[in-house]
Amino acid sequence: MAAAGSDNSEPVASGGPDGLSGPVGASRGGSRDRPSLSVIVPAFNEERHLGSLLSDVLGQVRAEDEVIVVDAGSEDGTVPVVEQFPGVVLLAGSPPVAAGRNLGGRRARGDILIFLDADVRLPKGFFERFLKEFEERRLDVACPLYLPHRSTPAIRGVFAFFNLLFKVVERLMPSGAGHCIAVRGEVFRASEGFDPSLKFDDIELIRRLAKGRRFGMIAERVYVSDRRYRKHGVGNMLLRYMLLSFFFALGKYRLANRVEYEFGKYDPREE
Repeated sequence: MAAAGSDNSEPVASGGPDGLSGPVGASRGGSRDRPSLSVIVPAFNEERHLGSLLSDVLGQVRAEDEVIVVDAGSEDGTVPVVEQFPGVVLLAGSPPVAAGRNLGGRRARGDILIFLDADVRLPKGFFERFLKEFEERRLDVACPLYLPHRSTPAIRGVFAFFNLLFKVVERLMPSGAGHCIAVRGEVFRASEGFDPSLKFDDIELIRRLAKGRRFGMIAERVYVSDRRYRKHGVGNMLLRYMLLSFFFALGKYRLANRVEYEFGKYDPREE
């Protein structure tokens, strides 16, 4: 079933950086057997979520080689949250999210780059299993399954539908979301990166970088926030995503810019 990953583990429990071993910010270098991994997280007013994600990242079985957070001028406590995690590289960026992804991606030195949204949660062992399949299939670009974190059956059903759709069309129309995208470092560095003029820079980048290369949906899960569904309603968001999927199928990314879709404008009381 599309919504099922390789295990049923919940995200790593939240916590601070104490007790973590090994340098985080400095790349330890990669090899054919163990490619180096850079994690890039753009953030804007994400103090409520970013600490949990960084705890998940730093608590993985397969350690990352560097973690880069790009703050787009947050007005809350996002920066102090990052500063609680020694070794995490903090860069000063600016909106839109594509600009933050590009700034972090250009700074990263890993053989494989994983871009994560700040409100994502990772199961323990995610990097280890994800990278194993990524290497075994010799992929250049990849996305996992996306599941809502602690959500309702209706919202889980919507996510399961899109996971199945992404898997069915992975060879014809590579698809995914900015919640989590993995790209080989050499492929990203040779590209123009994410397009800041597009609202949906994530799907456009996936399609562009996958041309003539290997793309795959990997059977590992990340947990994402369902706050957009709770704010606008399940039916409203399903129709909106179906309309966007039509535009994406036609390659009309600039037309998709006209669809109402806000980024980084959440009232903490709604979460």
